[in-house]
Amino acid sequence: MNTSAGSRVPSPNILIVDDTPVNVAVLAEHLVSHGFSVMVAQDGEEGIERAQFAPPDLILLDVMMPGIGGFETCRKLKSLSATKDIPVIFMTALSDIGDKIAAYKLGGVDYVTKPFHAEEVLARINTHLSLQAMQRQLLEQNQQLQQEIAVRQKAETVLAQRSQELARSNAELEQLAYVASHDLQEPLRMVASYVQLLEQRYGGKLDAEAHEFIGFSVDGVKRMQALIDDLLTYSRVGTKAKPLQATDCDAVLKTVLQSLCIAIEESGAQIQCAAMPVVQGDPAQLTQLFQNLLANAIKFRGAQAPQIEIRVEPENDFWRFEVKDNGIGIAPEYFARIFVMFQRLHNRSRYPGTGIGLAICKKIVERHGGRVWVESEPGQGSTFKFTLPQAPQTTGEAS
Repeated sequence: MNTSAGSRVPSPNILIVDDTPVNVAVLAEHLVSHGFSVMVAQDGEEGIERAQFAPPDLILLDVMMPGIGGFETCRKLKSLSATKDIPVIFMTALSDIGDKIAAYKLGGVDYVTKPFHAEEVLARINTHLSLQAMQRQLLEQNQQLQQEIAVRQKAETVLAQRSQELARSNAELEQLAYVASHDLQEPLRMVASYVQLLEQRYGGKLDAEAHEFIGFSVDGVKRMQALIDDLLTYSRVGTKAKPLQATDCDAVLKTVLQSLCIAIEESGAQIQCAAMPVVQGDPAQLTQLFQNLLANAIKFRGAQAPQIEIRVEPENDFWRFEVKDNGIGIAPEYFARIFVMFQRLHNRSRYPGTGIGLAICKKIVERHGGRVWVESEPGQGSTFKFTLPQAPQTTGEAS
């Protein structure tokens, strides 16, 4: 065998168990010349001892021997853990079919009839050594696969547990946000009412600075109430959601435009809208989604009146919507930030709001299995894009 010294592969080791010296000499010489290592035993008992002491890769076993014969030797070899997997090729002058069947039943892998040809024996040895190597490789691959499956199952179990914990934690947080927000409403209304009552009763006795302080207080209460309302809306996206159903986006947009009619009129906004499809969605949440995006397009306008275009195209099993405006635009480094709660890019006195609107949009879209993103440049307007699932096709019975 031509192998380098650093990567030398051990020669296959063959054990010949035969009481005929001539047969042993011919076979051993031929095998050695072809790169095999050879061990020799003259009877079955010696063969078993040698196989246990230094297990060979394959055994050539004569059937007719003094002492225990080849069949009994094979039976014992197959009963021992150290030798049970070693391939055994029988060699004998017996040609009866019954003897051959007996040999295979005892665990032999092949049967060579004497007088044998050394080349034939060599070919059979190579075949069974190859089969043995493939079996070992398959066994190793199977063991490795079983280990990988076990690791993956363990990871999936851990992931499932963490998902359950996360779902439970999210539910608790949403419930906490709802309760806390709801309980904060009443004290805020009380503060606003008493501050306004102070102004009504003692307005003539207060100076300009006091009236300014009252105005700050009322404004702060109103902003806090708006923030609480938005927090309630955000928490209810998951907890108060309705099952998704076929929803006509034309009807949704009609409702949204009616709600925003005053803002549209005051800003002089022009809104162009393509024909809207039917999607699989929650009508109330989709109304909130479109209303938030259109209200932002109107609010974050530049010197010109808002020009807003709503487009839609199919995208695999979804519809891709686009809300394009000619407003002040957004720098690319803020694209991800604007979808996070309480993230504001502008002074509240210029662009009022709570900084939660786009976070609500993102949560609604993701609840529908879609995604939302923005494309924009400062001073060049913005295009908000999002995907919603197409409504399942319904087929009626043929008349």
